[in-house]
Amino acid sequence: MSTAQIIAIIAAVIIGAVVKSVTGMGLPLIAVPIITLFAGAETAIATLAIPNTVQNLVLVVNNRAHRHRSVGLGRFALAGIAGAVIGTLALGTVPEWMITVLLIVIVSAYLISVIVSPDYRLDPSTARRWSPATGTAAGIFQGASGISGPLVASWFHALRLERGPFVFSIATVFLVSGGAQAVVLASTGLLDGRLIVSAMLTVIVVATIPLGPVLSAKLGSRGFDRAVLALLAASTVALVIELSISALR
Repeated sequence: MSTAQIIAIIAAVIIGAVVKSVTGMGLPLIAVPIITLFAGAETAIATLAIPNTVQNLVLVVNNRAHRHRSVGLGRFALAGIAGAVIGTLALGTVPEWMITVLLIVIVSAYLISVIVSPDYRLDPSTARRWSPATGTAAGIFQGASGISGPLVASWFHALRLERGPFVFSIATVFLVSGGAQAVVLASTGLLDGRLIVSAMLTVIVVATIPLGPVLSAKLGSRGFDRAVLALLAASTVALVIELSISALR
């Protein structure tokens, strides 16, 4: 791997970690495609599993005061564990393009619904009823592709949560599903030979966490809401580009 490629990977990890420290999502979304270009999807998912889990743990701890303001989080997170195990075991057996297309469709549908009905809010009773199914789907995406942020963020954004409970909710989901994913990766040997790189990336990720509160304070509540929507839109575009590039290979 050339110096330029290493710099590109480190830059992607830093940017993704900073964005995640503010919004609760962004590290796998930004870093996985870049690492995949140079080292393959399996390596990208494996090397980011530990740093992503560590960052999620810190975000959960830092925002634990907002835990009582989440909706349907317990069911969502528990279902996410099962989904992550299923997705990780299916890694390499299900065509990645199918997973990507499905994710693009789901997130695009939500963004369109927000444009059509800007004040739309998911009813809490509906959220509790459908949280297990959505959590399972999110876990499968996480395990099979390393990217579940757009789906998880769309779900909790639909509840119109403020930054604190929003970040706590999605970081909790990513923590349990990502932790389950890391355990499966380790048990199947996919982390073998990649632990040193993973540890180095973890140090970089942890160093960016203090930037989150500082940058989010400057955004304000409306700015934060727009940042999440912008990130969802950008993620959809990125996934479309990634899918197009893969199809041309």
